[in-house]
Amino acid sequence: MFKFIHAADLHIDSPLRGLEAYEGAPVEQFRAATRVAFENLVTLAIERQVAFVVIAGDLFDGKWQDMKTGLWTAAQFRRLERDNIPVYLLRGNHDAASKVRQAVTWPENVREFSVRKPETFLLDEIGVALHGQGFAHQECNDDLADTYPTAVDGMFNIGVLHTSLTGSSEHDTYAPTSQAVLLSKGYDYWALGHIHQRSDPPLSTRPFIGYSGNTQGRHVRETGPRGCLLNTVADGEIEASEFVETDTLRWHLAEINLVASDGIGELLKKVRQQIARRHEADAGRFSAIRIVVRGGCIAHQDLVHAARHEETLAEIRNLANEFDDEVWIEKIKLETRPPINIEQLRQGSDLVAELLQEIERLRGHETGLRELAEELLPLATKAPLELSECGIELTEPAQLLAWLEQAESLLVSQLLEADA
Repeated sequence: MFKFIHAADLHIDSPLRGLEAYEGAPVEQFRAATRVAFENLVTLAIERQVAFVVIAGDLFDGKWQDMKTGLWTAAQFRRLERDNIPVYLLRGNHDAASKVRQAVTWPENVREFSVRKPETFLLDEIGVALHGQGFAHQECNDDLADTYPTAVDGMFNIGVLHTSLTGSSEHDTYAPTSQAVLLSKGYDYWALGHIHQRSDPPLSTRPFIGYSGNTQGRHVRETGPRGCLLNTVADGEIEASEFVETDTLRWHLAEINLVASDGIGELLKKVRQQIARRHEADAGRFSAIRIVVRGGCIAHQDLVHAARHEETLAEIRNLANEFDDEVWIEKIKLETRPPINIEQLRQGSDLVAELLQEIERLRGHETGLRELAEELLPLATKAPLELSECGIELTEPAQLLAWLEQAESLLVSQLLEADA
């Protein structure tokens, strides 16, 4: 029996560009997170006495900013070397040979798969054969897996591959292949990288085919626990595959749905509950949270006023201060609406009904939104940088639709005030 770790997409020293634009963002803590996650992985390997570690691509995020990245990584590999733990490393699209020209010599326990053709490493003492090929260049549209050798008889065969498989809406297409190709090789385990979301459940259990996900979430689209797979092999089969968390900070999307009777006080109370729940679940990790508040409620009548809107945003950020600098609010989106039946108003015959009908027509008319975007193009070209920095995209249909919906809510709120 032996154990091994399957990890991928560590993106060590990822620059996390754009964080400085966020007020109060803990920039240095975020940029250290990928290193801490790798340290946690190395510690796990040593404590669980694994036979080896597999890294299925994108150890780095791209070209090193300086030699410190390579020197620090080599020091972590030496921690494993002192415990006689080899590392089998494969290059992905972010650390392809043409992008990251290694200028630091790895210790002898690190074996890197060839980028020219598939390469096999044999661990005769425990009966393991590892097969893989790294990326020579970032753009790799070939089915690399198709050229991998067939399984070595009498050994536990592991295929290491950085791939998008048949494609993913969240990731670029690289080294595309299919499960049928993977199955044809006769391997016992496929350690995949590139897709940052862990396969849960795995794509296949016999043989095991799956993504470990990345070791540290880097933005709000990578929510929830991140880590690696700790696998136990007994009698030539996977006995257990355990997901182990390695992340040091965690991203969350907290969606709060308000009811008609909820005012600003209830809004803040529900937001605090959501923050507290995630902070507790993160068990000492730093929590980065995006807050989205929705629903028809009386609070909306206050939120349409700029001053009260800003006060509420400040109060929500102030709630995070209760948690000992362990919570940061990444963004707040207040998407409330009046607590009345807009559809009923839309069915009327007055001017308000006509305006609401026009908004509804544009909402379901993609061509109309594009035409509106084209009309705004001259304005967008006057100050593109300033508009972009404010998050304003005048030519983006989705942005225009969001503004139309805000206008709809504002119109109805003004009606409510007029009737009060």
